[in-house]
Formats: sequence, C-alpha cells, structure tokens
Amino acid sequence: MGAAQKRQKSEQDPQQTIAFVEELKRQWMETIDAIPDPFIMVDDKFIISRANAAMAEIAGTEVKKLVGKTCHEVFAGRNTPCDNCQMRKSKAGTEVPGYEIYNSKNARWYEVATRRLNPISGQGGVVQIYRDRTEAKKLQNQLAQNEKLASIGQLAGGFAHEINNPLGGILVFSQMLLREVDKASPHYQDVLEIEAAAKRCKTIVENLLDFARQRPLRPKITECDLHHIVSNAAKFASLGFNQKKKCEIRLELAANNYVFQSDSNRLTQVFLNLCTNAFQAMPNGGTITIRSSDETIQKKQVLAISISDTGSGIPKDHVKKIFEPFFTTKEPGKGTGLGLSIVHGILQDIGGSIDVTSKVSVGSTFTVRLPVEPEEYK
Repeated sequence: MGAAQKRQKSEQDPQQTIAFVEELKRQWMETIDAIPDPFIMVDDKFIISRANAAMAEIAGTEVKKLVGKTCHEVFAGRNTPCDNCQMRKSKAGTEVPGYEIYNSKNARWYEVATRRLNPISGQGGVVQIYRDRTEAKKLQNQLAQNEKLASIGQLAGGFAHEINNPLGGILVFSQMLLREVDKASPHYQDVLEIEAAAKRCKTIVENLLDFARQRPLRPKITECDLHHIVSNAAKFASLGFNQKKKCEIRLELAANNYVFQSDSNRLTQVFLNLCTNAFQAMPNGGTITIRSSDETIQKKQVLAISISDTGSGIPKDHVKKIFEPFFTTKEPGKGTGLGLSIVHGILQDIGGSIDVTSKVSVGSTFTVRLPVEPEEYK
C-alpha cells in the first residue's frame, strides 16, 4: 500500500467510526422506542437521561423534552417520588423484585421492573420499565370476587332452604291468629308484628335463594327493549318516593342499539335494584338521571346505561365492598346487603359488567354495560 493510500485510509477511519457509532445509537433508540412499555433511565436524583416513545405518550410530549425532568413529574405529574417507589434501593445495589405503582394521573396500575446500571466514569443510573397491569388487576379482583360469591352462594342456598320451612309455619300460624284475635285485643298488634317480621324474613330468604341460583335452569331469552325495561323499572321503584321526597326522574336515552336478545326478567331485576337504591340514597329528595349510549369495546357493540343520583354518595373505602354479599351502608333493618351482589351476579352471567363512581354528599353513578350481539347470551 502506497503512502497516499495509507493517508487516505487513516482519514476515512474516524469518519467511519463516527458513522458506525451514530448507526448504533439510532438502532438503540429505535429498539427502546419499539418497546410498548414506558422505559426510562434515571440518576439517583430521579432525573431522566433517556426515555422512550411510550413514556413520552404518557407525558403527552416529545421524548427529547423528557430529558432533565424527574421521573415522577413525567410519569405521574407529581412533585415527589411515587408511593412505593423502589428506585433508590435498586441504585444502592439491592435486588428489587417487581413492584406496583398507582398512577393517579391516568388512574392506572403499573408493575415496575428496576435494574441498576454499572457505573461508568463514576456515574451510574437505574433503568425502569413500567408495565400496565390495570386490566390484569381487574381480572384478578373479579376472579377473587367470583370465588367468594360461589362459596357464599352455596352456603346461602343451604341456609335458605333449611329456614324456609319453619318460617312458612310461623307465617301461616300468625295469619291464622289474625283471623281469630279481635282487632280490639291488645294482642292483635303483637300478632301483626309477628306477621310483618315473618314476611321480612321470607323476603330475605327469597333474596338468598336468588343469590344462590344466579343462573336459572331455563333462562327465558326473548327480544328485550332496554329503554322500555329501564323506564318501567324507574317508575316502579319511584312508587312511595316521589310524593314524599320530591324525587325527579330524567330519562336521556340516546342509544340506538337498545333492542336485543336477553332475559328480560333478570334485566328488570338489575335495574329495579339500581333504581330503588338510587331513590333510597336521596332521603331529602333529588334527581335521578338515566342515560343510555352506544359504545364499542374491543370491536364489540355494547349498550351502556348509567343511573345517577344526587344522594348521599358512598365513602371511598366502601366502594370496593358494595358488591360483596351482606355488605350494606343502610341502617340496621333497612337492607340485607344482597341487592348489588345479585345485580353483579346476573350481569356477570349474561356477559355484562357494572362500574360505580361516587362522591360523598354529591351522589353516585352506576354504569351497566351489556353486549348487544345475540351470541353473547347463548
């Protein structure tokens, strides 16, 4: 090789090296941007040095604008580290298993994997990857709830059948006594109380049986007009409430796909329970607003019906418990705690779902979503 060729090669080598490094950098950025989970590199002061497109999407900005900001500011809109953050433990060399963080910014749960980077030139950092676990947590909670409902349902069914016979005897004999005892007798009112208590027990037993056998042996699948069902349920539930408490019903039924195949009796039971609860939540009167709309969830057509009241609301620590059997926020003697459990079971059985949002002293909204394709009910 001549001197001129050697000189030309030595001049090209640095350019080739720079081009090679730039290509590696580009490939590396494309790789982390292809990761669907949010990814960041941070130092011990929570300052971001690298991030990917998924994290930028959460922050609502460009990737390059994330560098220099704190991870909790970008990820959750916080001024302080996220609750349960384990980043500093990882930075200190502690082996940190995956942990969960709740992001109140987008109301979702994330599982965080954190690993320390080997220090280079006295500097180091931590890599963190956030995996959305919201839907998985919902499924886990639903599975736990299903198992609880199944075991309690078996217990409730056995209890209801055992108590039904003696209860029927009490009710029959109390009614026989009422025909024999003079209404002027001081004992007449006592027998009336016995009859009323027996009837209340009978209602509780019937609710227990409904809860225990949430799936009927022969469901009656017919064409259902959900707008008609909801309207009638609201009117029926309002009996005895409107006159004394001045409760108003507003119907805003805008859905187009409100006629489909289902079990009308069970759907009537769902909305009658929800409307009755809404009226009972407004002891001083108020407004119940019932809305319907068409939604698409995972490419499937869904009818959403929400029932909102302006009542007392549900405390935050009670919201997660309201679908549990025998849990009630009503005064003793005014509720069995089975209504919403039965509602939950019916909707689960027919492929529907129910969500609730509530604020104390403002009101509650229960939203029922039902698939409208007939095959969902087969």
